[in-house]
Amino acid sequence: MTTLEVSHENNLIYESNYSDLNEILHEALERLPEQQKSVVLLRDYEGYSYKEIGDITGLSEAQVKINIYRGRLALKNYIGKIETLI
Repeated sequence: MTTLEVSHENNLIYESNYSDLNEILHEALERLPEQQKSVVLLRDYEGYSYKEIGDITGLSEAQVKINIYRGRLALKNYIGKIETLI
């Protein structure tokens, strides 16, 4: 009986620390500069290739890669470790 009670208490702690990941991701995306936000969404959400993103945005493939890298880095820094959110 004691083991179940302790286990149940641990579950309650995790549930109380849970954050809405979708909301946090949208907040993080809104903080990005428009160009970084656009290329990250085109690549990670829409699945376009670097060349296709370059054609859409008028950027070179190198510029697309740089903006995606910087955008992802900014998202990572804003969100932090996923373990702290779950």
